[in-house]
This record gives sequence, C-alpha cells and structure tokens, in this order.
Amino acid sequence: MRSSRSTFARGSSRTRPHKGTVWRRRAGATGTDTAFSQPKTALPSSGSRLPGIEGLRAIAAGSILIFHGWRYGSPDQSPPQFGPLTSIMPHLSLGVILFFCLSGFLLYRPFAAAVLRATPGPSIRTYLRNRALRILPAYWVILFVTGVMLNAALLRDGSSEMELGSLAHQPATLAKNFALVHSYDPQTLLTGIGPAWSLVIEVAFYATLPLLAMLAVLLARRARTRGGRRLATLVGPLVLLALGLLGKVFAHFVRAHSGVGFSGWGADWYSVLARSFLTNADLFVFGMLLAVLHTDIEDGLLRLPRWWRYAAAAAAGAVALAAVYITSNTTGIGDAKYDTLMTIPCGLLLAIVVLPDPTPARHWLPALLDSRPLVAIGLVSYSLFLWHEPLTHWTREQGLTLAGTGGFVVNLVVLAIVTGLLSWLTYRYVEVPAMSRRRRQAPPTDLVASEQARAAP
Repeated sequence: MRSSRSTFARGSSRTRPHKGTVWRRRAGATGTDTAFSQPKTALPSSGSRLPGIEGLRAIAAGSILIFHGWRYGSPDQSPPQFGPLTSIMPHLSLGVILFFCLSGFLLYRPFAAAVLRATPGPSIRTYLRNRALRILPAYWVILFVTGVMLNAALLRDGSSEMELGSLAHQPATLAKNFALVHSYDPQTLLTGIGPAWSLVIEVAFYATLPLLAMLAVLLARRARTRGGRRLATLVGPLVLLALGLLGKVFAHFVRAHSGVGFSGWGADWYSVLARSFLTNADLFVFGMLLAVLHTDIEDGLLRLPRWWRYAAAAAAGAVALAAVYITSNTTGIGDAKYDTLMTIPCGLLLAIVVLPDPTPARHWLPALLDSRPLVAIGLVSYSLFLWHEPLTHWTREQGLTLAGTGGFVVNLVVLAIVTGLLSWLTYRYVEVPAMSRRRRQAPPTDLVASEQARAAP
C-alpha cells in the first residue's frame, strides 16, 4: 500500500477532525480476522526501533536472576548476608514489574496510535498469533527440558509443600503448565518453572488488550477531535487500574476473613487470587499511559521541558523510598501496596528511556542501554528468564553450589554463564525460527512496532 502524508501529522493548521476509527474486515480477509478501518492516508511508521528497550529487558531479567541466585542458590537455601546491602537484594525482584510496564507500553502503543491518528491498527488475529509464537515455543521447550528431562520442576507433594521433581510423574500438573493455566489451581500454583506465574498474568493481559482496543475504537467513533480520541485511548488503562485496585481490595478482604495468615505464595485460593491478573492488572497501566503520551510527543503535539528527566529520576527515587517505608517491605514483590507503588518508579524509568528527547543530543541512558552487551542480553532475556530458576534449583540439588558470600559470587558467575549459553541456544534455534513465522501486519510499515512483535516478559 502506498503511504502518504496524514491529515493528522504534526498538528498542522490544516488538520481536519476525523469521525473516528471504525472496525471492518480487511479486503481479502477470511474468517474473523479484524482490523481497524483503512483511511486514505497514513502516518509514517510509529514502529521504528526504540533505543534502550533491549537494555531495559536485560536489566529486568538480570535483576531477577541475581535475586533468585541469592535466594535459592546456597546449599541450604539460606540467603547469604551482605551487611546493609542485604536489605536491597529482595527488591531486585522488581524486574517482574518492569517487564509488566514494558508489555503495557510496547503492546498498547500500536493500538493507541491507531485510535489517536485514526489510521489502520493491528489485525487482532495476527496480533494473537504473533503473541503465541513469541511466548509458547521457547516456554514449551524449556519446560520440557527442565521439568521432564532434568527433573528440575517445582511440584507440590501430598502436603502441598514444594519439592523438586519431574512433571512426567504428575501428568495433570504437566498439562496445566503447558497450557499456562497452572496458576488458577491452588495445587499447581507456582509449579513447573517458578517465575512462570508472571507469564500467566502476561497471557491474560495479551488476551484482554484487544478488548480494550476495541472499546477505545467504539468510543472514538463519536470523537471529532484529537482530544476526544485521546480520551478514548485512556479508558482502557483506567479500566485496568480500577480492576487491579478492586482486585487487591477483594484479595485483602478474603485474607482478612480467612482466619489464616496466607503469604500469597502458598497452595490456597488467596494465593491464586494474589498471583492473578485480577489483582495485578494495574501493573500494566503506567506503560499503557506512556504509549499514549509517546504518540502525542512523536506527533509534535506535546514537548517536554529540558529538565524533565532529572525531575522524573528524582521522583522515581522518592517514590521507591516511600514505598519501602510505607509498606515496610523486606521480601520484594508480592505485597499489594508495594507492587502498585513500585509501578511508578519502574514506569518513570521506562519514560526516561523511551520518550523522545527534547534536546538534539542523545541522552546518555538510552545510549548506555543500547550498548552491545546489554542488547545481547536483552535479546535472550525471555529464555534467560525461564531458564535461570530451574537451573538454580538443579545445581543446588546436585551439590554444585557453595555457601557464604564468596560462594554466592561463584554460584552467580556459573549460573550466568550456563544460563546465558542455554538462553542463546534457545533464542537462536527456537525463538528466532518461531518469530520468523509471524505474519506481518498490513500495512507492513504502519503502526506495528518491532518491539510489540518481540515483547515478552
């Protein structure tokens, strides 16, 4: 399709209001393949690669690896002590929330841009197919290798306590893990690959996002101005914010009236609720709001002051310290108030990296995050995220880990090398072939960010 200058470009004085984006079948499409309506003009791509994204993925995955290596790597599973630095270690688990913010931003951006600009948006069928190809093949391979071949899967015994073993001995648990529905049953919650509980939440977000996009489209039909369409794109994030906060209130009510001191990580229905999309939906909101803001800045409708990054960094630090103080958190993610508050510093970090710079000079942080080592780690971050904890448990059970502070350093280096190698092999021979089968959106240069197609926890 030939692209031309959009009537909404850069806030031109000749910009005319559009009646809104509508849904219709694409010409030649079959089945239920649905796309945004095709206007006569289209903006240049908003899907250009964003500097720093791979580096953020590397930081998120690396922080989680360090946290789990510290928490579970010692022979007796007692975390080593580093004096005052010990209190920092649990907060490395915030990499999970950073992944949620990244998903909210990268996946919502093409949908939000389509509504804001009244231009074509992603095909829902292609979006869902691409998500499946991005997530499932690597997950299935790593689950099979660690959970069946290495006997390094987390399982629940008869008393619902966690133990290491083979998923082949529990076919029902294996099936639920393969289908990514194990978090919905107290007896299979947190089994298989431990960190995959967050992947179940991600999958729920993937399924919900097209519904929110369609809601924005329906609301935008009545809008005759860019401001009206902007309000339409904000409804989805507000829905998830309300859902997450109400879910947390409900979970608190369940816990308060249960008469049992549930931790949120056990074999009980409160833990199922605490580890569900219902109570974590708000963790995607900041990223989605950034998607709307990014589009407005990209289109020249908003210009940030030169000092905004310093203010954002200061605010991120202040909110993080306040969250730790208010919640008295010493265990990392899993506390409802802590998780919600920590989306702010994670979101501000993301904003500092991805929002266009008001100055001609490139900001140092995106440049640092775009360094070759961090980009390389970011590319394999999904496989690294899945491999590292089963390998931590397996090496410990094989007697291959050391105790103490020095032992932690040795364990971490070995874990990083082995996990890095396996992650590269998985990326090269599983992820890349799977991603090569993804269908391109139409038009291929419009609105479909490469980051959206590759976004993963």
